[in-house]
Amino acid sequence: MSRPTPRARAAAFALSTALLAGLTGCDWPDVSMSPGIAAEAAAAEAAAADETDADETAAGETADDEVAAQSTVPAAATPSEPARPAGDLDAGALTRALPAGDRTVVVDYWTADQATTWTAAGDKTVQLSAHVEGGDGETEVLVTRFAATTDDGTARVLAAEDRGEFALMPPFSYTTALTLTGATPTATSLTLTVQFDLLVETEPGSSRYFRQTVLDTLELPLLQEDPS
Repeated sequence: MSRPTPRARAAAFALSTALLAGLTGCDWPDVSMSPGIAAEAAAAEAAAADETDADETAAGETADDEVAAQSTVPAAATPSEPARPAGDLDAGALTRALPAGDRTVVVDYWTADQATTWTAAGDKTVQLSAHVEGGDGETEVLVTRFAATTDDGTARVLAAEDRGEFALMPPFSYTTALTLTGATPTATSLTLTVQFDLLVETEPGSSRYFRQTVLDTLELPLLQEDPS
C-alpha cells in the first residue's frame, strides 16, 4: 500500500477541523430526567399534599367532636336519700312455714293498711292466723302461750301476750289481731317477732306432753316524716 501524500494529509486534517467546529457550536438537549419520570414525581407530590390536608382536616374534626362531647356530658346527679327498702307486708299479705319437729306451723299474716306508708308515729294493724300441718293427725297440739314484740332499734315493746290453751291441730287454728303503736320518732324500721309455745302430746291419748317453741320475725320499714 502507498503512503498518503502531503496534500491528502492536509485535506483530511481540514475536514476533521470543520467537523469538530460544527459539533462544538450545537446545543445539547437536557437529558437529566425523562418526561414520564417527571410527571410521576409531580403526581406523587400532589398526592402527599392531599393526604396531609386530609389528616389535618380529620384531626380538626376529631378535636371538634371531643369538645362537643365534653360540652354535652350531663352534670353529676345530686345524691338523694336512700330508697325505702322492701318490707315483708308491702304486698298486704305473707305466709310463712315454720318447722316444728315432724310438723310445720303455717302462719298467715295480712293487713288492711297500706304498709308502704307506715311511719314511726302511726299505729299499724297486723292480723295473723296459725295452724299445724303434718304429723299423724291424731296427736294433740296446744298453744299455751302466744307473744308478739316489736323492736325499732331503740325500744323493745311487748305488743301482745296470750297465755290460754288453744288447740292447734286440724281443723283448728289460732287467730289474733295486733295493734303496733308508735315507735321511736327516728326509727327507720320495726321488727315484729311472734312466739308460739306449743305443748305436743307424746302419743295420741297419752295426756303427756312435751314443749316446743316456734319463732318468726317480720321486717316493717318506716317512712321518715318531714320534721317541718
